[in-house]
Amino acid sequence: MAWRVFILGLTLALAGCATTPPSPDAMEVDDLVIEGEKELKEADLKEKIVTGESSWLPPWVPFFGRLEWFDPVTWQADLRRIQRFYEANGYYQARVLSDVVTEVRPKHVKLLVKLREGEPARVNTVDILGLEALPPEMQADVVKSLPLSTGDIFLEDSWARTKALLSLRLRELGFAEVAVTGEALVDAEAARVDISLDIVTGTRFRFGKLFVATDPGAQVPAKLIADQASPDFPEGAYFSESAMAAAQARVFQMGVFAGVKVNRGIPDRAEGTVPVVIDVKEAPFHSLRFGGGLGGDLIRQEVRVVGEYTDRNLGLSRIFFKNARLDRLTLKAKLGIAFLPNVIDVFRATSLSDWGPVWRGYAEYEVPRLGGIRTLSLQGSVDVLRTLDNTYSYDAVEAKVGVIWRPRIDLNIFPSLNLNTFLLHTALELRDTVPAAAINCPQAPQLCLVGFFDLNVELDRRDNRLEAKQGFYLALDTAVGLASTTRLRPFLKVTPEARGYVSFGKEKQFTFAARAKFGTLLAPENDTPIVVRYFSGGAGMRGFQQRRLSPQIAVLTRDDLPVCPSRAKLSGPDECPKDATTLPIGGSGLLEGALELRWSFSENWVLALFNDWGLVTEHHLFAGKDWSQSLYTAVGFGVRYRTPLGPIRVDLAFRMPLGGPQQVTNTTSTGGTVEQFRSAPGCFFGAGSGNSLADPYSRGPVPSPYAGSPDGLCSAHLSIGEAF
Repeated sequence: MAWRVFILGLTLALAGCATTPPSPDAMEVDDLVIEGEKELKEADLKEKIVTGESSWLPPWVPFFGRLEWFDPVTWQADLRRIQRFYEANGYYQARVLSDVVTEVRPKHVKLLVKLREGEPARVNTVDILGLEALPPEMQADVVKSLPLSTGDIFLEDSWARTKALLSLRLRELGFAEVAVTGEALVDAEAARVDISLDIVTGTRFRFGKLFVATDPGAQVPAKLIADQASPDFPEGAYFSESAMAAAQARVFQMGVFAGVKVNRGIPDRAEGTVPVVIDVKEAPFHSLRFGGGLGGDLIRQEVRVVGEYTDRNLGLSRIFFKNARLDRLTLKAKLGIAFLPNVIDVFRATSLSDWGPVWRGYAEYEVPRLGGIRTLSLQGSVDVLRTLDNTYSYDAVEAKVGVIWRPRIDLNIFPSLNLNTFLLHTALELRDTVPAAAINCPQAPQLCLVGFFDLNVELDRRDNRLEAKQGFYLALDTAVGLASTTRLRPFLKVTPEARGYVSFGKEKQFTFAARAKFGTLLAPENDTPIVVRYFSGGAGMRGFQQRRLSPQIAVLTRDDLPVCPSRAKLSGPDECPKDATTLPIGGSGLLEGALELRWSFSENWVLALFNDWGLVTEHHLFAGKDWSQSLYTAVGFGVRYRTPLGPIRVDLAFRMPLGGPQQVTNTTSTGGTVEQFRSAPGCFFGAGSGNSLADPYSRGPVPSPYAGSPDGLCSAHLSIGEAF
C-alpha cells in the first residue's frame, strides 16, 4: 500500500511541476500556425524553434501531455531561427512577413506566422582549383558525382558533404594532409550561388613503419599483432584510410582485444611516408557469463537458462603446432523446459501436447594462423542437445571439423566434415498413424546417422550484424553426404541467401531491408530423412508459426470429435471417429522472401512493417511443379527493443488470401485414412472463424480451401537477436 501512495504522490508532484507557469503573468500557447510554407514542411519548421504548442492531453500524461509557455524574447529568436532554417535549405529570399500574437482567452495565446518563401537559390558555377597537377583520370575520380553540381538547389548540408567527400577521396589516394576550403557566393536577388573550392593536396604519402602500443605485461606479442595487420600495408602502398580501417577490423578479429584503434602517426615529409600506430587493449582471457530468457510462438514455448565460458589463450595448440598462440575454447550450456503446443494445453493434458526438458552442451575449439598462415584457422566443435518438436523430438550429437579461410575481413569460407547422430522420438499416435517413409529416420532405440561435407561461404558487408542499416549479406551453404533413411542414401543440399539494407530520412531513422533465400535438396527417389529437410515459418516466414510451413501429414489425436454425426458412427452406436490434426514433415524445396520497413522512432524502440513470402515443396524447386498454389504471403507489423544482445522482437502477421491449402498426406500406416482433421480458418484463438470459441476448427477429409490451411490466418512471434 505504501508504494502505491508514493507513486501517486510522485505523479501528482510531477504534474504540479509541469503545470506551474514560469512567471505569474506567463501565457500558455494554445495553438501555433505557420502560413505560407510550400516547399518546406510546417512540422520541420516547428522542430527548429523553441516555442511550441501545448498538447491536447492533460499535462500529467507521461511523455505526451505537456504545457508550453509564451516568452517574447524566445519568440523573436524563433522568428530568426525560421528564416535561418530556410537559408540552410537554399531559400535565401525567404522572409517572415508578420507574426501575430492573439490572446484567445485569459492567459492563453495563439501564435500565427506568415511567410514568403521565394525562389530557391541554385548552383550557377562550380570552380575547383588545386587539382591541376594530378593525372586527368585521377582528377575525374575525385570530382565525379559530388553532392552539389550545377543546377542543384544550394543546401548547406550538401555544401559541407561536398568538401568532406573531396577531402576523403584525396586521402584515399595518399594525400594524407590535404586541405579543402572554399566559399559560396550567394546572390539572393538572382537566386543563384557561385561556388569556389580551393584544394591544397600536399605530398602524396606512402605507408611507413608500423608501431604497436599494448598494455604493460600484455600476453599478445606486438610482433604478432603487426603481422596480423601487415597485409593491409604492403610495402610501397600509398596511404589510405580504408586500409587502416581494414587493418583495425583484422586485428579485432583476433578475438582477444576489448579495443583496437589504428591511427596515422606524424608524416615524414622528407621520406614521403606516414607511420601507422596500432593501439590495442586486451580483453580478459577468461570470461564466464550467465543469463536466461524465453521464446516461442503459439505452438511452442520455451523458458531457459544459459551459460558460457571462454578461454582465449588455452595453450593446447602448441602441442600440435609450433609457435601457435591464442587458441580459443568456448563452452556453452543451455537448460530449459519446452511446452508443446502451449502451456495451457500441457496443463489440460490434451492429446499430442507435450512438455519436458531441453538442453544443449556445446564445445568449440579454434586454432588461428594454421600453419603460420594468418588467414587460416582450424575449428572443431561438438554439440550435444535434446529438443522437443511438434512432429518429432530427438537427442543428438553433432560433430564438425574444418578450416576457416578469411581472405578478407568480410569474407569467410568454411569447408567442414560433419557427422550428426540422432535418436528420434515420436508420439505413439505418430507411430500408429504415420508411414515410416514420412519420417525416413529410424526411431529410437536405433540411430539416425547423417554424414556430409559442408561448404559455407559468407560475404558480410553490413554495418552492424545484429541490426543492419546499410550494406548487404550473401551466403551459400552446400552440403553433400550420406544419410541413413530406411536404407543408406546420398543427398545434395544447396541453400543460397541474399540480404540488402538501405537507410534514409533524418539521421537515417528509416531502414528498408530485403531478404531472399532458396533451397533445394536432391536425393534418389526424393528419399531423405526428416532431419535434413526444409521447414519454414517463424522467423523465416512470419505468416506461419515455427516450422509449420511444410508438407504435412494427418494424424489422430485420440480425442473424440466435439460433435459426433450419426453418419460417422463406426462399429457401435456410442463410438465416434477420433479427432485429428496435421504435423509438418518437411520438404525438398524452399523459397523465402521478406521486405521490411523499419522506423527507429526513439533511441531504443523500432517499429517495423513487413511483407513475407514463402513456400516449401515436397520435391526440389526445379521439379516442374506449379508454385501458384503453394506460394504464400503475409503482411504484418512488429516492435523491437534494442538490447546489447540484439533487438527483442515481437511480430504479428496476417496471411493474405493467395494460394491454396498446404499439401497434406492423409494415409495411415495401417492402410486407412484419417476421416476428419482440423483446419483453423480464423485468426488468433479462432477469431473470425465463425465457429464457437470452444471449438474454432473446421473439419473434413481434406484441408479447408483457404490459403495456407490447415493453419490459422494469423501468427505471433517472440525472439531476440538478429532481425535478418
